[in-house]
Amino acid sequence: MGATPQSPTEAFPKSARLLRRREFLAVRQGGRGFAEGPLAASWLPCQADRPPTRPASGGMPAASARVGLTVSSQVGGSAVRNRIRRRLREAVRLELSSLPAIDLVIVARASSRQAGVRQFRKWLRQAAKRIDREGARR
Repeated sequence: MGATPQSPTEAFPKSARLLRRREFLAVRQGGRGFAEGPLAASWLPCQADRPPTRPASGGMPAASARVGLTVSSQVGGSAVRNRIRRRLREAVRLELSSLPAIDLVIVARASSRQAGVRQFRKWLRQAAKRIDREGARR
């Protein structure tokens, strides 16, 4: 029952995560957002001159997108929230390379309880297309 080794392109390194409250708040306050299906999102384009906040480590390539996940207690108890968080992390890990250069905060909604990794991956692909379209309009 051991884990299969991941290639560097299929990982979710710390350099690709939003970890601090101020990072989440900056995206929520200064970015754009939408809600669709089991998830809601806020996003902010990365600044070209922004230095990386956390360098990649262990031979991992630096990610162009940084993603933060939020699952509130309104979604369910701790076991439910942790299950959703694990599924979301897996979906982000698999789709990270297809995301544009943005800071993205994903908020799980109550309907995310029934969603699996496949649905989350589909949502991320659709969100990437939507963000590309909306970013092009600016």
